[in-house]
Amino acid sequence: MTEFRGGDGVTPSPATVLHGPSRLAAVDAVRAIDDRTGAAFTRSAELAARLLGTGMALISLAGIDRQFVRGGTGAAVPRSGEQRGLDWAFCSEVVASGRPLVIDDLRDAPGGRADGAVADTGMRAYLGVPLLLGGLPVGALCVLDTGPRSWDPGQRHALEQLGESVMSEIGLRLDAAESDRLHARTAATAAVERQRSQQLRDLARASLRINATPSLDHALQTVTEEARRLVGTHQSITSMTRDLRWGQAINAVSLSDKYAAYRSFDAPPVGEGIYVLVCRENRPMRMTQDELEAHPAWRGFGEYASRHPPMRGWLAVPLITSDGRNLGLIQLSDKEDGGEFTADDEAILVQLAQLASASIEKAAALESQYEIARTLQSSLLPQRLPEQSAVSAASRYLPATPRAGVGGDWFDVIALSGARVALVVGDVVGHGIHAAATMGRLRTAVRTLADVDPTPEELLTRLDDLVSRPPSESDTDTDDRLGLEGEAALGATCLYAVYDPVAGRCALACAGHPVPVVVSPDGHAGLLDVPVGPPLGVGGVPFETAEVDVPEGSLLAFYTDGLVESRSRDLDAGTEELRRILAVPGESLETLCDDVVRALLPEPPADDAALLLVRPHSLDRARVATWDIGADPAEVARVRARVARRLATWGLDEIGFVTELVVSELITNAIRYGLPPLQLRLIHDRTVICEVSDTSGTAPHLRRATALDEGGRGLMLVARLTQRWGTRQAREGKTIWCEQALPPTGPPPGSR
Repeated sequence: MTEFRGGDGVTPSPATVLHGPSRLAAVDAVRAIDDRTGAAFTRSAELAARLLGTGMALISLAGIDRQFVRGGTGAAVPRSGEQRGLDWAFCSEVVASGRPLVIDDLRDAPGGRADGAVADTGMRAYLGVPLLLGGLPVGALCVLDTGPRSWDPGQRHALEQLGESVMSEIGLRLDAAESDRLHARTAATAAVERQRSQQLRDLARASLRINATPSLDHALQTVTEEARRLVGTHQSITSMTRDLRWGQAINAVSLSDKYAAYRSFDAPPVGEGIYVLVCRENRPMRMTQDELEAHPAWRGFGEYASRHPPMRGWLAVPLITSDGRNLGLIQLSDKEDGGEFTADDEAILVQLAQLASASIEKAAALESQYEIARTLQSSLLPQRLPEQSAVSAASRYLPATPRAGVGGDWFDVIALSGARVALVVGDVVGHGIHAAATMGRLRTAVRTLADVDPTPEELLTRLDDLVSRPPSESDTDTDDRLGLEGEAALGATCLYAVYDPVAGRCALACAGHPVPVVVSPDGHAGLLDVPVGPPLGVGGVPFETAEVDVPEGSLLAFYTDGLVESRSRDLDAGTEELRRILAVPGESLETLCDDVVRALLPEPPADDAALLLVRPHSLDRARVATWDIGADPAEVARVRARVARRLATWGLDEIGFVTELVVSELITNAIRYGLPPLQLRLIHDRTVICEVSDTSGTAPHLRRATALDEGGRGLMLVARLTQRWGTRQAREGKTIWCEQALPPTGPPPGSR
């Protein structure tokens, strides 16, 4: 039977107890006086075995990841000085619970417990009590038996008294050791007071230098140089890790002229080794060269060891954040005076590490926020522009420098019905995660609104409403508003354009954004004449749509102000320079993008910059067929015949039956429920597009017809037979459209 006896209340988790800094410090304190405590531990273990009539007894201290045997008796019990894993026997359970552990018969215990100890000792019964130092469980005193035992309360009480006795002796020895250390420290202080004062002055100067660093890399390098100067060494390394993954550590190195030949050495350490002990336990380590090489965790640099600078003693201090997390460590080697590292060296380095940690943590947090925002922004922008018959496009996005932070620029190319395409560019004022997230919400809102295919000014009006609508306590659904606040609410701009390749026209509306540059086929570059409305969020001011003809061979350039405006160049001058560059023909849109970026942004920009170059393509008139339809059901058969002939002309007989059926349903619905005049348009693009228009503003919707209904199945049939379908509103009336995939013989001739 296995049970925990004694003690009430909430028990902390084993990991919380075992990893507690105070407890680990107490364990280190006991381990630090092994030469004084070894005999006491061994004597107590032997006495426990005799007192309880067992052949085996053990005293071990529980570290963060292992237990240290400090006394034992019995042939199968580990010797004093040996180490075992925390899962060997049950000592770590006793330490974690802080209470005695009684096991009468392991065969009644859950399977697999302490398998290693059972195999080593043949243990069948176990009784262990915690060893407390200042109320903290540092280890366990236990007795083991090879046969089942029914431990009685008296035996447990006797073992507890024995544990208290040995820890009382250890406490006295710790007090004596501390007294000796204090006496020695007091004696040494007078001799080094002058040097200490100078070090403190140097420390203050170093703190000023570190706090003034502009970046994480610069901060690490400054800390490294100041550490070497403060303590007086030939070698100094500062490492910042990511969750103790040393292969990804950021390292800064400072070597004196003595080691100038090694300044190019940059090989990573092999495995984790001794570095992890400093960082994981968040405590300094100071060793001589012999102690360093003899340490079981020292692994060196493997095949790179011959190229590593020779080590001459070692002092390492962890870099710890304000909440106790480890950032990395500072390491020093080879003192300039040839001596060993001292407690004073450690103390001054600890102070430097404390001062440096705040600066490093701040610099790392800023870079981390920048990287998060940059990743968020990158994921929200188009990874690649979709292929469209209506346009060829190329783009560039240049994020601002890390010190400026990520901005909220974006662009998009959205396929619309009728072979049309929407071209979008926008900007959110400000920088950081908020700006990137706001950009993502705006881009999503534009895509959602584009799905219902409003006119450009209608889309911006809806977007403006979403931005300016104030949040209220009555709002239960936040998806219908963007809830922008502060600068973003008044500083979001957007330009939305729709290009129709059939008409060869572009409709644009602008909300406070720089207007596009248009380059005509003859090479003249100018600005489109587009009315510029207020930025998004102002509210109450209508937007206007401008329609312009875009001849074949023209070029449109959409951009954000970060591309043309800088500290040394105003917006007008930058726009004029952009016009000059675009007027020079390039080999391709990609090449032209590079030319623009190279000329306008020779250095990393202070603000995000976006560029979208678009070359519109008009659709061949031979691939568009339009018919006016009379409001007579007899028209359906005649139109079907015309559609069949046109599909045959295009070489699309294979989809003729389905297309005729879809056209019949759409025309029949228009005749029954729409208002004349009616029109059918057939477009041969990457898909076959059927559009039926009428002057009624009522939009159709799918419904499920019952078995007795004579109608109501038309749109359901269209939805099943086509890739997609929808409705778009016009200034007068509506258009119902659907798209069919082309036969698997390839794209239509001349498609781009």
